[in-house]
Amino acid sequence: KSAYVKFGKSFEHFVPFINNFPANREKTVFLGMPIDFIAFDDNAIKFIEVKTGKSQLNKHQKEIKNLILEKKIEWHELQYDR
Repeated sequence: KSAYVKFGKSFEHFVPFINNFPANREKTVFLGMPIDFIAFDDNAIKFIEVKTGKSQLNKHQKEIKNLILEKKIEWHELQYDR
């Protein structure tokens, strides 16, 4: 099992270079956890999770997916004076 996990972790870094990647790779940031990528395309912000083999979303990833699908997304801008 650990070999599959290691493969999945390594594979994640190459995914933006695959033809069917759903975002502009130059505007994509690798996070790794809890979601693999976030892309800032011109027309959308995209959360991208990569899975290999039979792996599935974990509980936290499912919660994040549900929040996104329910449009429970907020913007907070903080500015601090010196």
